[in-house]
This record gives sequence, C-alpha cells and structure tokens, in this order.
Amino acid sequence: MDGGRDDERRPAGLLGGLAPVARAALAASVAGRLLPYHLRFHEQTGRGDPAVLRSALGGVWDRLEHGSAIDVVAVGVACMDQAFVAADLGFALAGTRTWEAWRVVNGAATPLVENAVHAAWAVAGACHVAVHGRVGETLHCLRYGRDAALAEALSRRTGEPLVEEERRRQARDLEMLERSGPTAEVLAELRTPT
Repeated sequence: MDGGRDDERRPAGLLGGLAPVARAALAASVAGRLLPYHLRFHEQTGRGDPAVLRSALGGVWDRLEHGSAIDVVAVGVACMDQAFVAADLGFALAGTRTWEAWRVVNGAATPLVENAVHAAWAVAGACHVAVHGRVGETLHCLRYGRDAALAEALSRRTGEPLVEEERRRQARDLEMLERSGPTAEVLAELRTPT
C-alpha cells in the first residue's frame, strides 16, 4: 500500500469526527510550520511576499479564536499568487514549464522552491478549511507538511527524521484536538510552530 495514502486514511476517519474549527486549527498549525520555508525562499531569491501568507494565516487564527470573517476568494487568490511566484522561478531555472523536469534538473533549488509552494498551498488550504471545514482540504494540508519535511530532509541529506517528526507532530495535534477540542489553550498551543 502507498505510504502517503495510508497516512491519509488513518486520520481521515478521526478528522470526520472533529468539529470544523478543530480541523481548521490542525490545518493552520501545519501551515504555520511551513511559513519559514516561504520566508527563506523570499530571503534567498528576493521573490514573493511572506507578509501575504503571514496575514492570511493570521486571518485564519482570528477566525478560529474570535469568529472573524475571511474573504476566502481574495485570500485564496493572494496565497496562490505566492505559490505561482515560487513555481515560476523553478520553471525559469529549468527553462521548462514542466514541473517534474525542473525538479530533476534543479535539485539544489528544488527544496527551496518546492517548500515555498507547499507553504502557500497550506495557508490557502487552511483558509478554506476555516471557512468550509472539509476533511479533504485538511488532509491536503497534512500532506503539504509531510512533503515539505521530506524535501527539507533530502536537501539536508538527513533522511527521514524530519518526516517522522512532522508525522508525530500531526498525530499529537490530532490527538490533542480529539481529546480536548479546540479550546483557547489548545488553539494557543497549535499556533506555536515549534
């Protein structure tokens, strides 16, 4: 069985039993851990605007903690623009518009670009989960977290410890939400990206 699919089947049942706010908190927690990847991309390339993603994620937490409104279309478009900025750099480096081709050609740039894209997708996904509460969107955010950890591990040549660390964090967060629900204390802990 495909390990990625298995990673999604196990929590899918648990996610269905969580309140939509809890699912959104889990997605936002993953997105928060990915924001530093987009910041690093910006610092090293001068491209993208980390403030867009920070603001969007702040809006998610404001919705979860205070019930604030999110314009999911405007915020989603802004986040996806950040993903395209990163992806376009990857395509330009390879001289192609084919995603897989530039990944192979530009191994050194791949984690930097790839994780900037994962960060933007995760924030956009967290916004959607905060508004719609869907299990599928939450699963996408969990996958972005694992994929970013894998890309980082490969770039550091450290192997799987980062991926396992992310999986453990996701499982811990899911258990905490299942046990306690999205209380103010749980939300505060999930908001801390350590």
